[in-house]
Parts: sequence; C-alpha cells; structure tokens
Amino acid sequence: MLKITAAFFAALVLVPFAAQPASGATPTDRKIAALQRQVRAMQSQVKALNKRVKVLERFSAAPFLGSTCEAALTADLFQGTWAVIDQVAGRTIFGPQAQITDYGNCAFLASPAVPRPPIQVPPNISVFNPIIQWLHVNVG
Repeated sequence: MLKITAAFFAALVLVPFAAQPASGATPTDRKIAALQRQVRAMQSQVKALNKRVKVLERFSAAPFLGSTCEAALTADLFQGTWAVIDQVAGRTIFGPQAQITDYGNCAFLASPAVPRPPIQVPPNISVFNPIIQWLHVNVG
C-alpha cells in the first residue's frame, strides 16, 4: 500500500511538469514577458516625455518675463509723458515719477539683451526696440 501511495504522490507531483509545452514557457510566462516589454517601452516613453516637459517649462517662462519687462517699459514711457506735461504746464500736475519694479525680468532677458533705462524726459519709444527683437527671436 505504501508503494502505491508513493507512486500516486509522485505521479501527482510530476504530471504538471510533464504537461508543460516543450518550449518551457507557459501562457502566463508569455504574458509576463509581454508585459515586461511594454513596461520597458513605456519607461522609455516617460523618459522622453520628461525631457520634453523640462524644455517646455523652460520656454513657458519666456513670455512671462517678456511681458513683465514690456509692461515696465510701457509704464516708464507713460511716466516720461507725464513729466513733459508737468514741464509744459509750468506746474505740478502729476508730480515726481518713479519706476515700477520689473522684478529684474528685463535684466534677465538676453540674446539680445533688453536694458531698462531710467524714465526718459521727453519719452523715447526706442526703448521698445530691444524687447521687440527679443520677442521675435525667442517667442516668434
């Protein structure tokens, strides 16, 4: 009886191994291998997309910096106009003018550089030439 039980037990243990295909890969093994290939492909896609995001983040700041600088240059131009009005009127209508902050954004712009001169009396629209060139090169 012991021999039959041992033989029966051995048959139960060995039957699943004998039923495997000759290639040695079960359907589950093939599915796992396919999923591993997909994961590797997706990992490389994620890596490429992360690089793109970094580039886009860098370039998305450019319009903000340019707009801030442009607004400050425009404010300077208006204030120069107000100073001329005070001169022509011969009295103080607008009073002394002070530049608003551009938070250093004009100085940050390069290729070409965008300087921010002090308020000019009389105002001179040529202060916009560098920002227009910068916008054309960097955003256009």
